Amino acid sequence: MTSPIRALAVAAALLTAGLAVTACNSGSPDGGKRTVVAFTSDSPLSGEALKQAAEQLRHRAELLGFKDPRVSTDGGTLSLSVAGAVDNRTEALTHQVVLEFRPVLATAPPADSSTAPSSAVPPPLRPQFQALDCTAPPRPADPSTATVACSTATAQEPALKLALGPVAIKGADIAKSTAVFDDRSARWGIDLTFTAAGATGLTTLTTALVTQSDPANQFAIVIDGAVASHPAVMQPITGGQALITGSFTHDQAQTLAAQLATPALPAGLHPTTP
Repeated sequence: MTSPIRALAVAAALLTAGLAVTACNSGSPDGGKRTVVAFTSDSPLSGEALKQAAEQLRHRAELLGFKDPRVSTDGGTLSLSVAGAVDNRTEALTHQVVLEFRPVLATAPPADSSTAPSSAVPPPLRPQFQALDCTAPPRPADPSTATVACSTATAQEPALKLALGPVAIKGADIAKSTAVFDDRSARWGIDLTFTAAGATGLTTLTTALVTQSDPANQFAIVIDGAVASHPAVMQPITGGQALITGSFTHDQAQTLAAQLATPALPAGLHPTTP
């Protein structure tokens, strides 16, 4: 497990092979080269849907730090033009993050598979919890049911496997996200502002957890099936804001914030094959 959030690396690997890239020497603010990446969708886009997808793609490219992003449409194909070279941030352009807040039911070290799971693990989930392999790629689970997931080891805490309750707050409940450096923890993180429904859900969740014993007083922040962090609740969160921290680099925090801040792009949108 080399990445703080393994799902980001998995998404990058899935998209790397599909880039169609060209470069030209005109139109760049600094007179240098512009790089073009073309995208198509499995389901043809036209009219307002195509226009909306183009603006969403341009906005996400801007948040990801691309210089002077421009998007043109031609025959249902979106072409993103940026000043300078394309780098691995391109792989984050079409990936839609699955973010979930789930209550923690139980935890155990990944190597602890020889003993029976804690009684806090729901009986139907115990075989899955005991057999959980934290070296395998994570996968999002059904939001309406309990599930199991792994955290990633950091300098502050070891990796854990966790039994989690159904989703209490989802990505659609986020109104704004920004990459920030947290002076208290000396870490990069993502500052989240929730919608009214999300703020209510966060207050309800943290109010219920604050009276529980460890680890049932924790909630897991799950990103693409991997647990980014699982903080303990010391008091209800009532302000409609939360900070996700972990072992993010600046680029990882910026990428995740950009993905969470922009609406889902059309399903099946992907770079064209050269």
